[in-house]
Parts: sequence; structure tokens; C-alpha cells
Amino acid sequence: MKLFWKSYSVLFLAIVLGNGLQLLDKNSSIAVYYNTTIIFGSWHIVPYIINVLNALINGIVCIYILGYAFDLKGLSKAPPLLFYARLLSDCFGHSFEMKTVQSGLSQGYLTGFIGLASLVLPILPSYLAQWRMTFSASRLP
Repeated sequence: MKLFWKSYSVLFLAIVLGNGLQLLDKNSSIAVYYNTTIIFGSWHIVPYIINVLNALINGIVCIYILGYAFDLKGLSKAPPLLFYARLLSDCFGHSFEMKTVQSGLSQGYLTGFIGLASLVLPILPSYLAQWRMTFSASRLP
């Protein structure tokens, strides 16, 4: 099971880096979406800022998960505030992804469900690891 967590921590690192790099690439679909929405109203910068904060929080969580999977001292216990901040930023910091799921739902429920599952399933193990690091006294299996 330890091999799973080591492998998953590297996969999660790739997910986090991919999301962060998409925000930095001005030609990515996410950057084009946020730049376009900000043009239509200055208050649309709020979802963009929340998405940037989400990327930063996930980067910090990724460091903790890597440290936890590889048994690095000092990174075995994550602060509870980080868990709650990540949960809030994941709920409200994905405007582009939610529009993608909405467009999938307009094509059909199966398409929307597949789109939602493709966003949620890859990060579920990271929540399990972070929950155990934050609130459980036991180590990851």
C-alpha cells in the first residue's frame, strides 16, 4: 500500500503542476476563459484570484503529501486550517471546470457525470491522505 501512496503522490504532483502551469500559459483554455470573463466585468477577477489561491494551496498540500508518502520528518502532520482552506478553495475555485461540467450536462447527464467524475476522482485519494495526516493519529497504510 505504501507503493500506492508514493505513486499517487507523484501523480498528484503532476496534476498540481499541470493546473498551475495552465494558469501561467496565456494561450491555455483556462487563461483565455478568465481573461475573457474579466473583460466583461471587473468583478470576474474574484473567481480568477480564488483559482490562483487554489493552485497555491494545492501546491502546499502536494508538498505535505509527498513528505507523508516518503516519510519525511516534519511533513507528517498537516495543519487543520490547510484542510479547510483547501476544501473551500476546491469548492469555489474552479469556475472554468464548473462551466465545463455545465456544458457537459447540457449535452446529457452521462456526459456531465463523466466530466464531473474526471475532475473529482483523481483528487479523492489526496483528500484521504490529507484527512489522515491532519485528523488521524495513524499512519497511511
